[in-house]
This record gives sequence, C-alpha cells and structure tokens, in this order.
Amino acid sequence: MDYFRALPGRISEAISTDVTINRTIRYGGKAARAAPSVAAQYLIERVPVVHWLPRYNPRWLLNDTLAGITVGVLLIPQSLAYAKIATIPGEYGLMSSWLPNFLVFMMGTSKDLSTGPTSLMGLLTAEIIADTLHEGYTAQAIASAVAMSVGIYALVIGLLKLGFLLEFISVPVLSGFISAAAIVIMLGQIPSLFGITVGSGTANIIHDIFAKIPQWDGATTGIGLGGIVILVLMQKMGQRWGKQSKAVWLLALGRSAVVLILFTGISYGINKDRVDDPVWALSKVKSNGISNPRMPDGELIKKVFPRSIAPFIAAALEHLAIAKAFGRKNNYVTDAAQELVYLGTTNFFNAFFASMPVGGAMSRTAVNSDSGVKSPAYGVIAGGVVILSIFKLSPALYWIPKATLAAIIVTAVWHIVIPPRVFYGYWRTSLVDFIASQLAFWLTLFVSSEVGIGAAVGFSIAYHLLFTAFARVRRITSLPSTTPSFTSPIAVPLDTQVFTLHTPILFYNAYHLKRQILDAVTTHNSGAVVSAQSARDDRNWSVAGAQRAQRLRVKAGIIDEPVQIRILVLDLTGVHNIDTTGLTALQDLRADAEKFGGKSTQLRLVGLNERVRLRFKRFGWAVENVEGIEKSSEERRRVTPVYGTVGQALAQRGRTMSEDGIEPCPVEVHVVGGEKEKV
Repeated sequence: MDYFRALPGRISEAISTDVTINRTIRYGGKAARAAPSVAAQYLIERVPVVHWLPRYNPRWLLNDTLAGITVGVLLIPQSLAYAKIATIPGEYGLMSSWLPNFLVFMMGTSKDLSTGPTSLMGLLTAEIIADTLHEGYTAQAIASAVAMSVGIYALVIGLLKLGFLLEFISVPVLSGFISAAAIVIMLGQIPSLFGITVGSGTANIIHDIFAKIPQWDGATTGIGLGGIVILVLMQKMGQRWGKQSKAVWLLALGRSAVVLILFTGISYGINKDRVDDPVWALSKVKSNGISNPRMPDGELIKKVFPRSIAPFIAAALEHLAIAKAFGRKNNYVTDAAQELVYLGTTNFFNAFFASMPVGGAMSRTAVNSDSGVKSPAYGVIAGGVVILSIFKLSPALYWIPKATLAAIIVTAVWHIVIPPRVFYGYWRTSLVDFIASQLAFWLTLFVSSEVGIGAAVGFSIAYHLLFTAFARVRRITSLPSTTPSFTSPIAVPLDTQVFTLHTPILFYNAYHLKRQILDAVTTHNSGAVVSAQSARDDRNWSVAGAQRAQRLRVKAGIIDEPVQIRILVLDLTGVHNIDTTGLTALQDLRADAEKFGGKSTQLRLVGLNERVRLRFKRFGWAVENVEGIEKSSEERRRVTPVYGTVGQALAQRGRTMSEDGIEPCPVEVHVVGGEKEKV
C-alpha cells in the first residue's frame, strides 16, 4: 500500500528529472514563443522582391531592359529546340518559358539566373514520355505531369530546407551523368540532321548513322551542318573580336536567333508553295496564344511521380550550381532554399499550361550576366518577349527547319561534355570516385538516366557506409616519450591493451568495432585461470570460438601463452558521436573483457568530449574523471574512469592495481646510456 501511495511522487520525480522530457519542454516552449515572428520572417523570405525593389536604382532600368530583351530573344530558339528534345510540339516549349521569367522577378535571389527549358530537362522528360506514351496520353500532357511532380519535389525540399540531401550526389557522379546525357542528346538529333530514321538506344543510333550513310538526305544535311558551321564561326568571332567590337559581341550572343531567322527565311522561300511536300522536315509550330490553365491528370501524375525524381535532381543541382557560381562571380549571395522554392513554384504552376519541366540554363545565364543585368527585374522584359512570340510569331515559326533546331541543340550541348582529362583526374585521386563517374556515364549512355545516376549514387553511398561500418580500430603498442632523457618510445605493458577509434560509434559499426577489440585482446593476452576453468566446465558442442582464437594467434606469430589481460584502454578522442547501440556494444565489451580476464580487468576511457560524456550519463553509465573517483576497489568498478590522455591512463595502472592486490606487469623503457628503467 505504501508503494502505491508513493508511486505518484516517484512518477513526478522521474518526469521532472528526465533529460529528454525536459529538453522537449524547453525547446518546445522556445519554438512556441518564437513561432509568430519566425513565421512572418519565413513568409517574407519567400518573396525577396520586397527587400530589393524599394532600393531599386532607376539607372539600372536600361541594363535590365537590354538583358531582358537579349534573354527573351535567346529563349525563343532554345525553347523550340529543347521542346524538340522532349518530343513535345514546339509551341509547348514557348509555353514553358514565359512564367519562370515573371516569377523570378518576385521570388529569385539571383540577378543572373535564367530559368526555362534546358537540354537536360528535355532528355529526362523524353525518356518518361517514351515509356508512358503507350497508355494513351499525349506527349505534352505527360510533360506537364512531370513538371508538376518536379515542382512538388522542389517545393517540399525547399520549404523544409532539406537541400543538403542533394549533397549525396558527388561531383564525379554529376560529371559522368551530364557528359553521357549531352552525348545522348546529340545522338538524338541525328534523324533531324541527316533526314534518316534510326533505331532507339545509343548502340542502335551509332550503328545506323554509319549503316545509312547512302540514305542521308542532301538538303537536310546541308541545312543542318550549315547551321552548325555558322554557329561555331559566330561563336569563335565573339571569342576573338567580341571585346573590341560591341556589334560582334552582340552578334555572337544572339547567334542562335540569327541562324534561326536566316534558315527560317530560306525555308519559307523554298517551301511556301509546297507545304505538303517540303524539301526538308519543318517544325510546324502552331501557337494560338496561351492556353487556359488546366490541372494535369491526377492518375497521370501518380504514374510519373516516382520517375520524376531524376528530372528533379538534375534540375535542382543544375539550378543551384549555376546560381551559386554567378553569385560568387558577381559578389552577391544567393539563398539555396529559396531558389528551390522558386524552382518548385515555377514548375508547379507551369504545369497548368501543358509545359515541360524547367531549370536554370548555363548559356542563357552567362549571356544575361554579360549583358550587364542589375536585378531580377529583367525577367518581366524577357517574359514579355516570349509572350509576344507566342501571340505574334506563330506564322513564322511554322517554317523553321527541324535540322536548324538540331544544329542549335548540338552546338548548345557539346560544351557540357566533360573532357577525358577530368575523369583521369578522378582516377588519380580516388578509385571510388572514378568508378562512380563511370557507372553514371556508361549506364546513362546505354541504359537510362535514372539507372545511371541511381546506380552511381547507390554505389557511392554504399561504399562510404560500408567503409564506416567496417572501420578499423588502431591497436597501440607504444607511446611517444615525453621525457627528454628517453630516446625510445615507451612500450605499452604486456598486460594492457590500448585502442584508438577515429569514427563515430553508431548502430551500423558498433559491434564490428567491438569484435575487433575483443579479437585483439584474446589474441595478444590470455584470460584468467578462473574464467578458463569456467569455460571448460560450461563448454558446449561448439569449438568455433577456441579455433578462431587459435587462428588469430597463429596469424600474429604468437606461440607461447601470452600475459593475462589486466587493463583495456579505449582512446575515444576521435569519437564525436555515439548512440544507444554503441553504448550497448561498449557495455558488452566491458562484460566480455571481465569474463575473459577476470573481475579485476579494468576498462579505462580516454578523451571523451562533452557530447559523448552526456550520452554515457543519459544512458545510465557512470563515467568520471580519474581524480574524482574514490580510491576503493568497489567504487572503481562501479564508475568507469576517464583520463585526458593515454599516458595518464597508463601512469595510474601500477598504483590502482597494487591496491587490488595485483602485481602489475613492468614496462621497460630505454634511457640515454643504454640503461633500463621500470615503470
């Protein structure tokens, strides 16, 4: 009865002293008090325009207007070309380009970044379209479902500030993936460049290019290769004379638009009287204005949502990398989380207009930066140029040769193929990085983008998890001398084992580390006579343990029976974290060491940081600095001593062992003159 009367008090005391409950209440209270102001600040951060627009300098207007016109003009041919990569009608490429520019004005944190259709987004969208088209949906409907899925992923990651998850994709993986994607994109333009039909898949396309040389269409090939030659020449002109001549610089920047206008005019002049039988394939873009917004089909979104992870990862990484690079170049700071929110919002609402997924584009961003853009206000002008083309340029866009769009695509993407010397650098730096880059490259090239990037990322994560899970402990056999008269390191006593750990002790590696330590102890030391007798009395059918110990001793070259284990020292200076499994494994290690060496076997810890020490305390394992421990043998066994250094842990061994009635094993150290001194 007294027990039940006292129970409420005991429960109250347990709750009041529980660390986890108290921390939850404390942090929860802070969060509740800060919630209103934090929420307001969070919402304001989502619309950066309220910060920079009041400080807008009217003198910037001319720069932003010129940059907006330049980017808008570039967007027209690129949108048409990248829609072609995505295998959707060209007008939906234009439809994908106007909203991102208006949203960047309100939500962007980069003044240079140009968001819209990209070659990589076109390729990844095309792969999903190819696998889903047989289910009765149109290509543009599938593309819009992918765009909405990408938007949802980006919004979740951005709003919750989980962008660090993207860092699991290493630079070598990205290099292999992007290089292969660029090659796949260029190979995909072969039919339009040469007027032939080819099989699906990289291997079939490469075969058909050469097998069908006699079938190449002369007019189509001339238009396509002519466009490539002109684009390359104009680029070289800009690189050589652009700094001396503003006209040459502008001409080189707008080379895609120049080529598009030139060959569209030629195409119209030749094909205007033979619409049904043109000399070369036409784009036949038909734009009747911006379509009424409509939600993508829900069932279709469910089908493409899992596969849209690859386009999201590609868009997010490309977008953030470009924003960060140009922010660093032009001395301003971008907000990665906000850029993901902007990217998500853009793709989500773009999807209502049957658009393809969009992201940051390196070429347009470079042009925007070179044009002297001063703020995200350029987006209003660029978006207006795209809307003008949607409503007014449809009759002209109809006559664009497909070969010209293919030429624009090829010249736009071949510069993103990573040079072989970069992969050779991975080989010299790290075999793991090289393998990951090659997995991403070859699987993307010959299988699919999802398989390529998934396999490479999976390999990298698996390797590093296994590397940590199977981390090695270092057994110390000697310590550097700190006494000037000693010329040799101090040897660790034979009845003592010292181990250093350089990795967190967590659930995935705790027992592996414990087994390594125990194996070393049973190899280099013998157990107590009592424990050996107990082991013989309790012996069961299995002799695997004894055989393993024997094999380890043979491997270590130990013939005679070694000295009995007395002290086990763990240097945890390099351990910055430990969890429940890790603490349990160390507890088991202590119990196994005492069972093997006898109750007098001591476990000593070295170098616990405050975080790890608190984990021990909350786990219920008493650990104290050695000077704070009572001298009685019973107290020392109840509280695990903690030392500052391994040397201090060894220096205490002789005195404490003598108090327990144990004769410590001497340590021999050499002194100048060849004499020996025992410690």
